[in-house]
Amino acid sequence: MTPVIGLASVGEVEERTVTPDNSGIDDDTAFDILGNERRRACLNYLAGRDGSLPVSDLGRAVAREVTDPDTDEDDLYDSVYISLCQSHLPRLDSVGLVEYDRDEKLVETGPSFGDIDHLLDAPDREPDSGRPVSPLAVACVATVCSLPALIVSPPALSAVVLFGLAAVNLVGLGLEYGPFGE
Repeated sequence: MTPVIGLASVGEVEERTVTPDNSGIDDDTAFDILGNERRRACLNYLAGRDGSLPVSDLGRAVAREVTDPDTDEDDLYDSVYISLCQSHLPRLDSVGLVEYDRDEKLVETGPSFGDIDHLLDAPDREPDSGRPVSPLAVACVATVCSLPALIVSPPALSAVVLFGLAAVNLVGLGLEYGPFGE
């Protein structure tokens, strides 16, 4: 990880944390950013949205997200809005996750947003179904489901079913561990 410091404009210093090959946000930076509830809520809200958004709208959404049931979100809004403008959005802008226009009070996703998009829990996004189904798992399920057929079928048919199961398992192994596997 190499901090890169440059001038963003007169009197402002911009700091970007990038990986040694300059290709995106490193894991430490991503986890540091996502470790803060308000920044996480901010990024979750921006995920899947196109174009600029007023910081006031973002502040209301973040206040709604981080407010506990006993607190009125309107009571928290001012605090959230100020912390977004003074702390969180400049931090997110410095690493390229958002583009924050301080003068117009507008924010949108930045060029590095895709580096952490998979780590977010955006509510409008389709739920992740988890890992893809392994071909080996499919072969094992086919084997287990075919076992009753071996018990009740005549010996000649049992031999065909056994050879079929062996073929399915070999194909599953080949796809999982062979040249086409991950």
